[in-house]
Amino acid sequence: MEHPEILVEVLTAKPEIIYEALAKLMPWQNLATKDDLRKLEERMATKDDLKKLEERMATKEELKKLEERVDRIEERMATKEELKRLEERVNSIEERMATKEELRAVETSLREEIRKVETSLREDMRKVEASLREDMRRVELALNALGASWGVFSEDAFRSGVRELLRDAGYAVDRWVHYDDRGYVYGYPSEVELDVIARDGRTFAVEIMSALRRGDLQQIRRKVELFGAIAGRKVDAVYVITPFIHDRNPDAVAAVASSMGIVVVWPKP
Repeated sequence: MEHPEILVEVLTAKPEIIYEALAKLMPWQNLATKDDLRKLEERMATKDDLKKLEERMATKEELKKLEERVDRIEERMATKEELKRLEERVNSIEERMATKEELRAVETSLREEIRKVETSLREDMRKVEASLREDMRRVELALNALGASWGVFSEDAFRSGVRELLRDAGYAVDRWVHYDDRGYVYGYPSEVELDVIARDGRTFAVEIMSALRRGDLQQIRRKVELFGAIAGRKVDAVYVITPFIHDRNPDAVAAVASSMGIVVVWPKP
């Protein structure tokens, strides 16, 4: 104590004495190393970090808007009672909905009904076509009789006679007259006539002519097309009734007519 300079000289000569004393007072593992200080410094927030954090923090106005949005969402949320009513409605709908088995049963039943209707329609069509063929055969026989004395009858008388034959066969015969101002049929404006007969829900166009020429077929087809467009009725078949085909090959004219969907009824020799 009287000579402290001795201690200074000793510590200066042997500084390890200080480390030994510190080790006894505080273990080295509890002392922070340079690496510890560097890591601590890296984890510490800088001024820039604090500034960015401040920028991301919501302001009072933003918090107020968020609170208002939460209030609106809570207002729109269904209550327990509303959820219960919704569940009851869903259960009611499920009870009314058909099961897969029921739908298959309905589908099978519908297919069977459609098959029956199609079968019935085909049978009715066969009956109508058979009846129509028989009626046309009767008309053809009558044409043979009329053709034998054709020089005695006028064309109007021939038309009237055929119409009466068709009426006797059970057909409703109408005479359709239309002024073709566009000249669709003949190429110039003219009056167009066509006999239309109906039976069992089907419509037939009939052209009654004193003589049929090959060039008449296009005009007949255009007449039928004009009738369909003006009257708005579908024509199921087209017939030409005539006592005479004015051509060197009448069968060829009849074949051409058939390819155009026109049936020629005439007394074949």
